[in-house]
Amino acid sequence: MKRIGLICLLYFITLKLISQVEIEDLTKKSQLDSNIIKWRAALIKDSLLQIERSKRIIWADQLIAFSSEFSKKDRSARQVLGPPNSLPIGGDLPTNWCTKEKDGREVDNNAFIKVGFSTPMKIQQIAIAEGSNPTAIKEVIIYGVNGESRSVYQATPMLLGVKARMLNIFLPKLTEFEVSQVEIKLNPVAVVGRNGIDAIAISNSKDTIKWNINLIPDLQFTSKPENLGRNINSEYDEVAPLISPDGRTLYFVRKFHPDNAGGEKDEDDIWYSILDDNNKWSQAKNMGAPLNNRFNNFVQSITPDGNTLLLANIYNRDGTTGSGVSVSYRTKNGWSFPERQIIEDFYNLSPFANYYLSNDGMYLLMALERKDSYGGLDLYVSIRKGDNRWSKPINLGPVINTVCDDYSPFLAADGVTLYYSTSGKSGYGKEDIFIATRLDDSWQNWSEPMNLGPVLNSPESDTKYNIPASGEYAYFSSKNNSFGKNDIFRIKLPSKIKPKPVVLITGKVLHERTNQPVDARIIVEELPSGKEVAVARTDPTTGEFKIVLPAGKKYGFRAIGLGFFDVNKFIDLSDVTEYIEIEDEIMRMQPIEVGSVVRLNNIFFEFGKAVLLPESFPELNRTAEFLKNNPTIEIEISGHTDNIGSEAFNQKLSERRAQAVADYLVSKGVDIKRMTVVGYGMSRPIAFNNTEEGRAMNRRVEFKVLKK
Repeated sequence: MKRIGLICLLYFITLKLISQVEIEDLTKKSQLDSNIIKWRAALIKDSLLQIERSKRIIWADQLIAFSSEFSKKDRSARQVLGPPNSLPIGGDLPTNWCTKEKDGREVDNNAFIKVGFSTPMKIQQIAIAEGSNPTAIKEVIIYGVNGESRSVYQATPMLLGVKARMLNIFLPKLTEFEVSQVEIKLNPVAVVGRNGIDAIAISNSKDTIKWNINLIPDLQFTSKPENLGRNINSEYDEVAPLISPDGRTLYFVRKFHPDNAGGEKDEDDIWYSILDDNNKWSQAKNMGAPLNNRFNNFVQSITPDGNTLLLANIYNRDGTTGSGVSVSYRTKNGWSFPERQIIEDFYNLSPFANYYLSNDGMYLLMALERKDSYGGLDLYVSIRKGDNRWSKPINLGPVINTVCDDYSPFLAADGVTLYYSTSGKSGYGKEDIFIATRLDDSWQNWSEPMNLGPVLNSPESDTKYNIPASGEYAYFSSKNNSFGKNDIFRIKLPSKIKPKPVVLITGKVLHERTNQPVDARIIVEELPSGKEVAVARTDPTTGEFKIVLPAGKKYGFRAIGLGFFDVNKFIDLSDVTEYIEIEDEIMRMQPIEVGSVVRLNNIFFEFGKAVLLPESFPELNRTAEFLKNNPTIEIEISGHTDNIGSEAFNQKLSERRAQAVADYLVSKGVDIKRMTVVGYGMSRPIAFNNTEEGRAMNRRVEFKVLKK
């Protein structure tokens, strides 16, 4: 029995082993089959990707020849170059090529236009964007790089009553030759109404070439436009809203109101309203003289501190105005008489203009018509050269500007996000609002402008869009759901069209001993480069200032007041990734007199050493300039430490650091005989050493005036 049982056991084990082998073989086969399937799928996917990548659409970028054109700019032959500007909605727009006219009628019955492509290729499709009154085309001919030619489309022009269309011409197979040019022949006279060609493209694919408005993908608004109420809006026209960077003051234009400076016949006066602590807008008030007179008056921008207004036009003392732009400053007695801004080689061929001063006060954006304009009004920038002085206007280039009016610029607080209005790009109405991003400091390199969509853009003119530093709301004027004519509205912005995050810094500049406000300028520099990135002024009655700075960087900012030492502060925003507000940054200024002690705030050393870091150089350079501009002043330079480490070590370290500062000033031309160098170690703390913040305050370099 035992023998039989042993045999059965061996038999069972053998069967199990055989089964396991078979299962493993089947598993391996299954895995192999699966891998083969995956491999084949990957090949198919890769093949499809290669096919997709090989698909190309090229828009004409060369103008070879044409029979006639409506004018040199408006509806010129060059308007066919590049992608469409009027489709898909279309219309009789200056961005279409149209033939010459006589007495308002087209007369070129054998019209043609021939365009080229800088990258020739074998093609299977031609797309012609007929921007207005289509179907006048009677023949399309393609040309090869070696002189080949072929007619690929013939038709009899006839009126179909279509506003616009994309004509797609498909070839049975890829051409045998590389196509470098396309010629379109048409008879505009046969189709009553102005015929317009918007753009011409070629493709190596039979996938239908389409063109849509360049919208921001998946852009969704979570709320509807909000009327700002009867404290701001009335039965009169309220237009051109401008919100202050802190979102607390709204400036706008009220038209033909009895309380305007020139009464009911006064077209444009500046009004304002303030948002109170309960988020209610105050009753709007007229700004009064000197900002309002009987001519056109409107605010173009306001600085973050709320103390400087940029105004359209030049204000003359006799009460008249002229072409240009002015600045008014808040004073103890109200707003100052507007000062003319001197712009190198300034002229404007248009009776209209717009202006915008960047939040940092360094760049003046303008909508002007000049000799190098692409059409009517173009956007330009001038760079600050000094107080009230600006560089020659620089055209922002063809990515931004079109043959139509490009105007109403608004540069967000981040300094790179531009919003503006144009009818020169595919949109929903007469003028639409677009957004673009500045890609470098040349002001010529921009991302492709994107339409802000039908919630903000209507079939009418949509302009004067602007937002506060927080980027929370957009402010604009509209007739939709208004109390009378145009009203001021706001709408909450989706994150997709908000600018990059910034920081709003609020503070005061006060007299060191009396705590009285100081009338001062605030200069902000990016560290360690020392590049000046913002300018502000204090409110002369309160000493308050506000600065908006892009997040993600380090800054030094200083207050400059007549009869005072400059005072400096350092702020590190390198880790900030969203909008925040920093309040109560107090800057106390010392009057220039014997015994005054000034702390050099933006001086940095390597840890435990007397080696100056590059972030220190801007501050030290200013100190050197101050001493050279005041050659009779003699100073004591003193070094101080916290209580970490031995007394002897800290004493020596403070002496070496004070000496490092003196050596740097000598290298910048300051006589060493005017400086006494001393180290006080940890013997003169100005804060408790039991916190890191207190110890940081004690680690400092100061100078004291010994002789004035």
